[in-house]
Amino acid sequence: MKKWVMSRRDSAGKVEEVEKALRRPLDLSKSAQAECAEPAPGVVFVTLGEMTFVQADGRTFPYLGSQAALALVPSATVDEGAIRFVLNGADIMRPGIRKMDDWGEAGGLVAVREEKKGRAISVGTTTLSGKEAQEMKKGSCIKNLHHVGDRYWELHKAL
Repeated sequence: MKKWVMSRRDSAGKVEEVEKALRRPLDLSKSAQAECAEPAPGVVFVTLGEMTFVQADGRTFPYLGSQAALALVPSATVDEGAIRFVLNGADIMRPGIRKMDDWGEAGGLVAVREEKKGRAISVGTTTLSGKEAQEMKKGSCIKNLHHVGDRYWELHKAL
């Protein structure tokens, strides 16, 4: 496993990558430094202050254990019947979504939360715009990228 702290200049580039993936600014100081860890080839955990992100397969998304990072993305709340499917890696289907924030255009990141306590159980990419998703009755709305108990969850435990 490799761990390193990036220089301020390289950290600024990493912050830009994360901001591009989130489609919003992070409001970090210019002197913020990124700490990185690579527990497996092709999987990098990037920590910026209190926020942790996963970079894998050409994508950047919030790590589920980082509440500060999850707070930066809109959320969708699923009913109890959908939880076991989501935790097995299934995409999030419209009938299972109880409520959703307006997530804007398709391709954005969304935190999927369970209904009872509001805990994040998954992070995914939207396949439709928020308006289209609210109007539809069935079909897939969110592609599951990271869920509790998956590969990234287990790799982070090794850090």
